[in-house]
Amino acid sequence: MAVEPQAGKLLTTILDGIGQPFYAVDGNWRIYLYNRDAAQHFGRSAKQMIGTMLWENFPQDIDTERGRIIRGAMASREVVRGETLSLVGRYISYVIFPLGDGLGVFFRDITDRRNAERQRDEAEEALRKRSAELEAVLETIPTAVWFTTDPELRNVVGNRRATELLRTAREADLSSTLNHPDHFAVFREGNAVPPEARPLHRAARGEIVNNELLEVRFAGGDRRMILMRAAPLRSNTGELQGAVAAAADVTERHRHEDHLQLLVNELNHRVKNTLAIVQSIATLTLKDIDPAVRAAFEERLLTLSGAHSLLTDESWDGAHLAAVARASLRAGRDRISFAGEDLRLRPKSAVALAMALHELGTNALKYGALSVEQGSVAVRWSTSDGRFRLHWEERGGPVVLAPVRRGFGSRMIERGLAAELRGEVRIDWRPEGVVCTIDAPLVAIHERV
Repeated sequence: MAVEPQAGKLLTTILDGIGQPFYAVDGNWRIYLYNRDAAQHFGRSAKQMIGTMLWENFPQDIDTERGRIIRGAMASREVVRGETLSLVGRYISYVIFPLGDGLGVFFRDITDRRNAERQRDEAEEALRKRSAELEAVLETIPTAVWFTTDPELRNVVGNRRATELLRTAREADLSSTLNHPDHFAVFREGNAVPPEARPLHRAARGEIVNNELLEVRFAGGDRRMILMRAAPLRSNTGELQGAVAAAADVTERHRHEDHLQLLVNELNHRVKNTLAIVQSIATLTLKDIDPAVRAAFEERLLTLSGAHSLLTDESWDGAHLAAVARASLRAGRDRISFAGEDLRLRPKSAVALAMALHELGTNALKYGALSVEQGSVAVRWSTSDGRFRLHWEERGGPVVLAPVRRGFGSRMIERGLAAELRGEVRIDWRPEGVVCTIDAPLVAIHERV
């Protein structure tokens, strides 16, 4: 008689130790086994449940999916497995099996797993959509793009433009094409570049490559210029995970730029020849005129030629003010001081300022501060409030007398320069030295504002 209580205690220990909710009902749906995990799941103790009828405790469950499953198992007397939503709103995985004339029911809470699976599925769907969007973008843009997932470039993928640029089949192995090319070679400034020294390979080792110009020479003789960028791909912890590179075919742009440069060089050459012819014609035409007048004219031509040379060196893209000032004031330069930021001038403004400074310098050499050893000139300029201001001031020269009439140089400075710069130019014939001030909108003179 002592064995049965011991067996009952052992069964209870086993049921409480399996770590999953379990209960059993007899053929009349009376609960006669009910372990600790079931009590925790349903929120009802074994004392409350054992001996009661299942459907008395859960009357609302009879006509639900859960009710139909358990009643079907009772009728079929077969083992039934599956997953469903429990009556407490949690997802469970269940096993229902015949036990005597009734049923035994094991189940476990899989809500966390189901939520994790749902989150995983949502993440995978989001990733799939993002991948599809990225692939659509990559297939549309006119830029070649390559990705790699290892430093040795064993696995490389690229978009349609990447295969077109390297003239490979769409299904070709890009890793083999990039590591062991057989139909093209890459050059940088005329020097061959081996695969390991190219942008994608270097980025896969952690290097960032910005705007590198390369030449691709194909076996058939065709050549293409490509501009490349590449960068490493790293994890959130900074670990190197691969690299990405992008390339744009700039062949036509470079051909166009080379053609434009050829035209500019030819134009510059012809303009220089024209200035030389003008100077020769002036020398012959003015041979019987006052030598001083002829010399002044020739000096103006030389100043114009000097400004033209400065602009030619910059492909007529502008010139630095400091360079224009120094080129225009060659004579007496050791007694001329310059102060101001070295801003770039528009081409037309550079020529106009060069001619004006030449006229001021010539007048200072003949009659002003530079005509005596102790004289000097200070040239300073500034930019503020959207204005350009230049100040020419002579010191230590002879006493200045205001001219009775304005000469060519004064008129060109006060009228021509003012009109060119859309500003105000003023010459003050002060006894202690000539002062010239220029005040103009910065946008009219500065190459970029």
